[in-house]
Amino acid sequence: MGKRILLVEEDVGFRRVFTHAIREAMVDEGLGVAFVEAGSLAEAHSRLREGGLDAALIDVTMPDGNGLGLVGEIHDGGVGSPIPTLVLTASLDASVAVEALDAGAMGALSKLAPMREAMDSIRRLTDAGSSEE
Repeated sequence: MGKRILLVEEDVGFRRVFTHAIREAMVDEGLGVAFVEAGSLAEAHSRLREGGLDAALIDVTMPDGNGLGLVGEIHDGGVGSPIPTLVLTASLDASVAVEALDAGAMGALSKLAPMREAMDSIRRLTDAGSSEE
């Protein structure tokens, strides 16, 4: 069975393109990945309470708050079992990366990153989740 990754991102178009591209690339490498999508922090909380997730990709800027707060909640076990997280951002700079790490994320990934970089980051993220079990 593939890994289940929560994708917290308000832009439906980005979610659609991103999840399709990652799934296709992973299948080409013999790996399975399923995305559970959330368009808001409130929706993300619901998905987290449902459980069964292996990792999370969380956008920083959400319509109902800052995704870094959700990263902290996940890391501290405040919303279900802790899972590895990676912050997604359109404007990746050193301060965002530091804030992501401080909140408990494994790191930050630019939404503009090349496909290979995104896949490698997601693979490390899901591998970290496997080692925590």
